[in-house]
Amino acid sequence: MIAGRDAGSGILRKAMDKSEIEQLKKRWTTQQISQGEEALVGNSTFPFPVMDDGFVDLRGISITQFIRNVTINSVDLSGAALERTGQFGMCKVEKVRFCFASLQTNLGKIFNSCDFTSANLSGAVLRGEFSKCDFFMANLTSAIGTEVRFVNCIFVKTNFRKASLVHCSFEDCRFEECKFGSGSLSSSRFIRTPIPDDLGNTVMEKVKLT
Repeated sequence: MIAGRDAGSGILRKAMDKSEIEQLKKRWTTQQISQGEEALVGNSTFPFPVMDDGFVDLRGISITQFIRNVTINSVDLSGAALERTGQFGMCKVEKVRFCFASLQTNLGKIFNSCDFTSANLSGAVLRGEFSKCDFFMANLTSAIGTEVRFVNCIFVKTNFRKASLVHCSFEDCRFEECKFGSGSLSSSRFIRTPIPDDLGNTVMEKVKLT
C-alpha cells in the first residue's frame, strides 16, 4: 500500500492498494464507461457523484476513446486505464489524479498539478508540458518524449530505464533515488535542476546544466 500525494501540495492523502483498485474497476458497466468517456469531452454528465474532496470520481475506468481538445479539471482517474485507442491529445489536464493508472499511450499537451504516483507510463509518448506534477514511484521505462517541458516536477523513485527524453527541459525539478540506464537524455537542459546521480549508460550527449 502506497500513500499518494496531491501534486504540488506535498500533502499525503488516502493510500490505495491493488485490491481496492480492482474493486474500483469491477464497478463499471459498459454503459457507465461510455457515459464517463462522453462526460470527459463535455457531452454527458458523470456517472458517479462528486467525491467529498471535490474531485469527480472516475476511478478505475477503462478509456478506449481518443480524448482530444478538451480541458479536464479536478478528476480522480486513479486506477484507470487508457486502452487500445484511449489517449489524451491536445488536452489541458489540471489537478487530475492518475495514481496507479495504466497510461501506456499518447499523453499531451498540458498537464498541470497532476499526481502520477505509481502510474504505469511504460512506453508512453509524452508531448507538451508537465508542470507541478508528482511522479513518485511512476514507471516511465521506455517512455518517449521530444521537446517536452517539465517544470517544478517531482521525480522520487521514478523508473526511467530505457526512456528516451531528448531535447527536453527540466526546470526547477527534483530527482531522488531514480533509476536510469540504457536510455537517452540527449540535448536536454537542466535549469536550476541538478543532473540526477547514477545515470548508468544513459546517453548524455549535448546535455546542458544552467
